[in-house]
Amino acid sequence: MNDTAAIGITLLAFGPLAEELGWKRHHLTLENQHNIGQILQRLGLDQWKDKGLITALNSIHCDLDAELKDGDELALLPPVSGG
Repeated sequence: MNDTAAIGITLLAFGPLAEELGWKRHHLTLENQHNIGQILQRLGLDQWKDKGLITALNSIHCDLDAELKDGDELALLPPVSGG
């Protein structure tokens, strides 16, 4: 069975990602099932995958193939560097 009901997720962006996207918090409505990798592609953030982007779904570190559900909160965290 294919669930086609729309879902709403909240995206949180930090550091240079927030600057690139132009927002720190954004609500996104999806018409069908998506995983995190598909959201990154939709946002034009594919290049961040190879730069060490960290993703957290509902405050838990997760892989890019994690499926999103209604009400989820997805945090996009750029790699941390410093000395």
